[in-house]
Amino acid sequence: MSAPAAGSVAVDRDAMRLVAVDPHDLTAVTASVELLNAAQLVDDPDDHPGIPELAARWLEFGWDLDPETRYLYVNAEGQAVAVLEVDLPRRDNLHLVWGSVVVHPEHRRRGHGTALVAELVRRAREAGRTTIWLGTAEDDLGSRAFLEANGFHYASHDARRKQVLSEVDSTAVDALHTKAVEAAADYVLERLEPPHSDELLAQLVEVTEAINDAPMGDLTFEDEVFDVARLRDIETAREGRGDRIYRLAARHRETGGIGGHTLVVVNQLRPEHAGQGDTAVHRDHRGHRLGLLLKIEMMRWLAETEPQVTSISTWNHADNRYMIDVNEAIGYRLSRVFAMYERTLTD
Repeated sequence: MSAPAAGSVAVDRDAMRLVAVDPHDLTAVTASVELLNAAQLVDDPDDHPGIPELAARWLEFGWDLDPETRYLYVNAEGQAVAVLEVDLPRRDNLHLVWGSVVVHPEHRRRGHGTALVAELVRRAREAGRTTIWLGTAEDDLGSRAFLEANGFHYASHDARRKQVLSEVDSTAVDALHTKAVEAAADYVLERLEPPHSDELLAQLVEVTEAINDAPMGDLTFEDEVFDVARLRDIETAREGRGDRIYRLAARHRETGGIGGHTLVVVNQLRPEHAGQGDTAVHRDHRGHRLGLLLKIEMMRWLAETEPQVTSISTWNHADNRYMIDVNEAIGYRLSRVFAMYERTLTD
């Protein structure tokens, strides 16, 4: 694989032969996606391969208009042999660098990964950050040993599950829906599609913050901070990426407050697959099977509006037993568990 032509991208000559991937340069983006897909075939074949146009949108908009930076690592022969991603949160968790290091399978065991981890540490120090996260599949013992040899310790784990809609037991789900409706009799569900008013976003702030109650293992992590401006930026970023956004909210009949919500996105570049965003229930509204009801109602909504969807993916902390039980009850099955490793920088 050749690197993009000189002059089409910015080259960081201070650290290594790193080529910053401009999201508007489809040649550079495609080179990075091809490398990542080659690695994924070996490391995580159960995941969907990357799409250059979708990757470009992620690199432009990120999750909330604060995207990570992606670099191609080019060797002396001009080949792109690895990808480095550096994400420095700017709204909260200002101590953190969330990184990714992926080496092409044909260029492994030559020191490239070690060099990129050292570069990530240098950039973290330069930015005044004290904590670095790097992840790997939990059953990838070689990668785990590599991270431990580079000063990282195991801190948490997340599970990816997939719901193949053709395999769902609809009779069992209907029975669960009946029980959830009874338990949630004090709530009414609302289908919400963007654009949302500032008034509605203000009502969603508190239930969105409920995601901070989910377990995080031993990661050094502060609660994420949400306000109307950030929710608006998340909405804008999703639209920029080409997502079609579906949100269901459970509103308490008596108080009018939103007690829970769930969100799913379908992208026009991968229309057969949906991605689960947050599902959260505010602590004051738990015990009414709102999470279960919201997720089943979302399945029905998608069946009406996105009938081409064949599968939905979701991520949970591997110890989040409540949400895992809900997901498995409606047909989600474990795909893989991923470990998050942390390194703390000291003087």
